[in-house]
Amino acid sequence: MSETFSSFEDWKKKLKEESENRKTCVLVEGKRDFQKLSRYGINNVIVLQGKKYYDVVEYILNNFDICIILFDIDKHGEKMAQKFSHMLSSEGVNVNNIYREYLKILNIEEIENLP
Repeated sequence: MSETFSSFEDWKKKLKEESENRKTCVLVEGKRDFQKLSRYGINNVIVLQGKKYYDVVEYILNNFDICIILFDIDKHGEKMAQKFSHMLSSEGVNVNNIYREYLKILNIEEIENLP
């Protein structure tokens, strides 16, 4: 999963392609994150907001093999990304954080504020 991106457009294109796999989901914090990614044509987006962590983990375990975590690039988002990465990977889900890591390089902190 060592994807590299040549630009933000490349990032969007690759994320869209990966999200078209029915066994891959994209996990985000809130509804506005979901709305932004939907505008890019991203599929299988799961919104954490208002749900219990373990319910979300169970849903992912039962429906997906790969989870792309796209939480905000802030202290809270980092803590949650680590927690979900640990919970999912310990249950055998392949966790992909490369898309989130690329946003750090671009200094983009919030998914809802993507260009």
